[in-house]
Amino acid sequence: MSSIRGKIALSYYLLAAVAVGFALFAYGDLRYLDRRIGQGVEVSAFREDVLEMRRHEKNYLLYRDASDLESAIRYAESARARLKQQSAFAELTAAGEIERLERQLLYYARLLMDYRQGPAPPASARLAQEVRVAGHAILERADALGEQERRLLAATVRQSQTALFISMGVVVALGLLIGQLLTRVVVRPLRRLEAELQPIAEGRFAYFHQVSRDREIVSLTDALNRMLEELELHRRKVLQSEKLASLGVLASGVAHELNNPLGNISNACQILLEELDASGDGGQREWLSQIDTETERARRIVRTLLDYSRRRAFSVERLSLDEVLAKCLTLVRNELPEREAVSLDLPPELVVHGDEQQLQQVFINLIKNAVDAAGASVRIRIGARRSTWQASPPSRQAHLVGDLELPHHEDAPLVVITVADNGPGIPADLLPRVFDPFFTTREPGHGVGLGLYIVEEIIQEHGGCIAVETPAEGGTRFTIWLPCLGQEDRHD
Repeated sequence: MSSIRGKIALSYYLLAAVAVGFALFAYGDLRYLDRRIGQGVEVSAFREDVLEMRRHEKNYLLYRDASDLESAIRYAESARARLKQQSAFAELTAAGEIERLERQLLYYARLLMDYRQGPAPPASARLAQEVRVAGHAILERADALGEQERRLLAATVRQSQTALFISMGVVVALGLLIGQLLTRVVVRPLRRLEAELQPIAEGRFAYFHQVSRDREIVSLTDALNRMLEELELHRRKVLQSEKLASLGVLASGVAHELNNPLGNISNACQILLEELDASGDGGQREWLSQIDTETERARRIVRTLLDYSRRRAFSVERLSLDEVLAKCLTLVRNELPEREAVSLDLPPELVVHGDEQQLQQVFINLIKNAVDAAGASVRIRIGARRSTWQASPPSRQAHLVGDLELPHHEDAPLVVITVADNGPGIPADLLPRVFDPFFTTREPGHGVGLGLYIVEEIIQEHGGCIAVETPAEGGTRFTIWLPCLGQEDRHD
């Protein structure tokens, strides 16, 4: 599978290679141009020597100053030495021309030395004429070398300009090509993904199709598809939760409506019991007493159900933990495999501070989770005691969430509540996730994974904290720490 990162890296490497090549080419071109300029300097120096040689020659022939003759000879030797030492002249003309020019300079120097010996007037005139002719030929040749050098330098500059423009064109073309490649590899697939994201913004979940074979785009598409699956799953769970909430409202209405017929049944039983007192029929009285007792029991269940389902503002009050748990067991009694499935270990008259409805919801959720985990053989132990944080800290293997609304180093009174079951327990790698919204280990259709999340929210709203762990003896144990409010509770 290809990779966008690899393609981008290859593009950068290619650009770097082109940049290095362009730099090397420019460096070589500048070196060549520098060498041409150096040749021009040598040719100019050679021509300057020839011009000085001719100037001193003319001065000597006009004024007969011996120093001018010596200077002319010296400049002739200097010009000939430059021809021998510099290879730049060989690139400007043929090798035979340079040797011929050297011989001309040597011949010119000899003519000057012969002229210095002072020949007779006819010979001196002829010798002076030969000196002039030889010097003029040398100067013409020096001018020709200078002109050739200037033409080569101009040609070199034009070649450099052409090469520079071509190189810049290659770099620009390569940059455009790489830009088109990156557009095709990155921008187009992302635009297609953006187009496929539009239905999600409109509330329509659709599957993302693979728009590229590059590894990053494939990974992004797979991640988006997984996100859509999770969103769809959570959407269904929220819908199910809303249905359950609506069902709770319906159950509340039904329970409210049941109060009237139950009240009528109870009143009728009371009237019949009063009439039977006069007649003395004991058998009917026993049956009517059972009807009245069961009717009152049904009314208590309906009243508890109404209290639990009725929405009201959060309110903290002094509550008897025993009474709170008794109402919870009344509501979940039908879901327990047997009446002895739940055992309580509570100090008498233990008081907690909290919202009764919300604390009921905490214990109902924990009990239902235990029943779902352990099944028909479930055994749930609920215990509570007065303690402090230092005396009852969480174990090292427990996962703790929430912060107590008191410094842990203070010896403040707490109510510590434990709910333990004999189920299979929770794997250690899942413990940190059990309080996450919508997290559940149940099969689809058996819960939305909101129970423990709601438990955590309620405990934190009460200023407490909760921990979950799988003890060494097995099962699952939830521990709740609730702060005690008010000075009067220090002696409860």
